[in-house]
Amino acid sequence: MALPGGTSIHTWRMELTQEFHRLVRLATAAISLTQEVPLSESRFSAVSRRAFLQGMSAAALLGVVGCASDSDVLPSANQTTSDSEETTSSTNTGAAAAGLATIAFTYTADATSSGAGPGGGVRNPYIAVWIEDASGALVKTVSLWHLQNGQDRWLSELYKWYAAAGGVDTNSSATRAAGSYTVGWDLTDTDGTAVPNGDYTVWVEAIREHGPYSLTSGSFTFDGSAMKTTIDDNSELSAIQISYQP
Repeated sequence: MALPGGTSIHTWRMELTQEFHRLVRLATAAISLTQEVPLSESRFSAVSRRAFLQGMSAAALLGVVGCASDSDVLPSANQTTSDSEETTSSTNTGAAAAGLATIAFTYTADATSSGAGPGGGVRNPYIAVWIEDASGALVKTVSLWHLQNGQDRWLSELYKWYAAAGGVDTNSSATRAAGSYTVGWDLTDTDGTAVPNGDYTVWVEAIREHGPYSLTSGSFTFDGSAMKTTIDDNSELSAIQISYQP
């Protein structure tokens, strides 16, 4: 039996088979060139055969076999897509996180105290703020307000700070009038080394000429996480608080 044009059925089937294999080779080459995810032989053959039997064009066939399933191209939950995305466990080294802890306080000159020097008026107070560790050793003087004339013979009147720091004048600035203030501690010691996590005490001391003496302190635990500790008022010092927000 012959088809129109004189072509025998046997010849037509051979040509059809050759065309099928040619399309398969084209599809395989296309996948290699585009570097798509390799497909298993069984899936490729099944899709190719189905496409051929349905009379799909070569372009359509390439489009089907060139697409892998989600499981072929997307990493599973247990896979790592790149070195930079690997999840590693962190180890607490005991060192405090970098940042700044703030110490807020209010100094109010007591109007009922004598407090006035020659010529009247309330003198500015001397104020010291410092940190000690659990053993009571000085960690760092955070702020020291006193006369900056280089001949301040009254500095030792801040006797608690003077004993802790040995009278070493660090982080100092001029005195200020009564008011509310905030000073910052950079979480380092006197050598500039980051402090380890642990228990600490913040001290605030104030004295002014012809006025009362004020001293207060509060303990806090620092572990690198957010914290806020309120410290008891004393004499002319109030609203004292140390806080840290990473």
